[in-house]
Amino acid sequence: MRKLARKVWNGWKKVALRIARFQTALLLTLFYFLLLVPTGFVFGLFGWDPLAKRRLQRRKSSNWQPAKLPEPDREALKHQS
Repeated sequence: MRKLARKVWNGWKKVALRIARFQTALLLTLFYFLLLVPTGFVFGLFGWDPLAKRRLQRRKSSNWQPAKLPEPDREALKHQS
């Protein structure tokens, strides 16, 4: 009985793996085409550029953006961990 159960279990694992691979590909494809592509079209339609790619392409000498760090006050420096 154990050998039969083990064969059935191993067969089921192979079938389940195939189902899981298909399901993963299907869900990721649906996610891409139903969520990401329309979002990109809307961003392009309204000219929203979250990565600032258009602005960076104009400045071809460098894409470096300096960081804006806040000035620390004395009280904040006293309470460092």
